[in-house]
Amino acid sequence: MNDSSRNRAIPFWKMSGSGNDFVVIDNRDGILPQELASSFTRAVCRHRVSVGADGVVLIADSVEPGVHFEWRYINADGSDGEMCGNGAMCGARFAMLNGIAPAECVFRTESGLVHAWVGSDPACPNVRIAVADPSTLRSGVELIAAGRELSLHAITVGVPHAVAIVPDVDAFAPGDELVPIGRSVRHHDVFSPAGTNLNVIAVRDRHTIRMRTYERGVEAETLACGTGAIASAIATTSLELTEPPVTVITSGGRPLRVDFTWQNGRAAAVTLGGDARVIVRGEIDPEALD
Repeated sequence: MNDSSRNRAIPFWKMSGSGNDFVVIDNRDGILPQELASSFTRAVCRHRVSVGADGVVLIADSVEPGVHFEWRYINADGSDGEMCGNGAMCGARFAMLNGIAPAECVFRTESGLVHAWVGSDPACPNVRIAVADPSTLRSGVELIAAGRELSLHAITVGVPHAVAIVPDVDAFAPGDELVPIGRSVRHHDVFSPAGTNLNVIAVRDRHTIRMRTYERGVEAETLACGTGAIASAIATTSLELTEPPVTVITSGGRPLRVDFTWQNGRAAAVTLGGDARVIVRGEIDPEALD
């Protein structure tokens, strides 16, 4: 951050999308210069010494016809994320509550246009989004991560994901044991150079799965992952273990609902539903960025 930016308090909202937490900023007036966004994000996302978050969402004006705003997501490590499902839902609700966009809106992300439907009741946190069609699922990716033999299903849902299906998610990697496994998969040569997110899931019934996620860019286990929920539901449907709609039980306890059509081995018309809650509104003091 340069001196002029360090001396300015920046208005923000802290929001939670089913357990993923974000700093959301109305950046239509350029209060946070684009070239400083990465260093700002690294500083502000630190837990205990700053606001703490999984990432930062910036809302900017769009000059594109039919597009209500531009959405940019920056991971906690300062890297840009092409897409973030829960971050997109939080951005849509933020835009609606601030009069930037209507309850039914369209916004531009790095991975394409996202359509959103936000509950018109300001007290209702429910949001649903429609995302660009994911890539073809690639199954049978075999590797060893942190001493574990894994058979993974790889797919891109705006960002890359790997899915491991196990009998019991919590017994497979209790507590912090998921972190070294996730880190090893994320940096494995199979997924080089971009890396990947890792979702470890268990099927509960034909319409329900349990999911834990190690997120690239956060470099830790998070309480939820919207694109990971989509990837996981597609993987289990491809194996005929589930059928849409699929409810995904996250570690944050707030379910995500994934729906899509299954045609010729690919998912289309994908939607993600969950909640995007406002946690706090305020200003980020320059001291939080030291």
